[in-house]
Amino acid sequence: MYNSIESDDTLIDMIKKGDCDAFNPLVERYKMSLYRLMYRMVYNRDDAEDLVEEAFIKAYKSISTFEIGKSFYAWISRIAVNNAINFLKKEKRSTVQPLEWHEHSLADKKGDPVKMTKQKLLKERIGAAMAKLPEEFRTILLLRVEENFSYAEIGRVLKIPKGTVMSRLARARQKLRKIFEEME
Repeated sequence: MYNSIESDDTLIDMIKKGDCDAFNPLVERYKMSLYRLMYRMVYNRDDAEDLVEEAFIKAYKSISTFEIGKSFYAWISRIAVNNAINFLKKEKRSTVQPLEWHEHSLADKKGDPVKMTKQKLLKERIGAAMAKLPEEFRTILLLRVEENFSYAEIGRVLKIPKGTVMSRLARARQKLRKIFEEME
């Protein structure tokens, strides 16, 4: 049995030595974060669950290529994002449902109901604006803002240079701002 304090590197080392049960704590540790990322990319619960499962299967099969000392979450996120991009290309989705923000609790649940309502409406507007962004811009914003990935990590996930990450992120923010303003 494994405890929650064992590091990713320790677990991965155990997996590489043949202990396949050591993969379960990694799944438990990262499945919800990965699900939220996938859902924000594909806007469908079932598809997001399938993409997460597929990412973990691919990660397990290629765990021997993982470099100890690197971020496991960044590595599996790259696998999942690539799967989602391929999925979206195959599906050729032109319309998406508005982004659901139910995963995020309001900062102050016992606070002022008017303030809470305004926060909820703002989040819904931001979600609707995000849903209108092209997939490449939505993905880069999600990785930076929601997942707090560094420019270098985003570059590794999307397989693009750091400078390209920075310019796409700037364009994504401009496009989101324009969409948001048009919604007013």
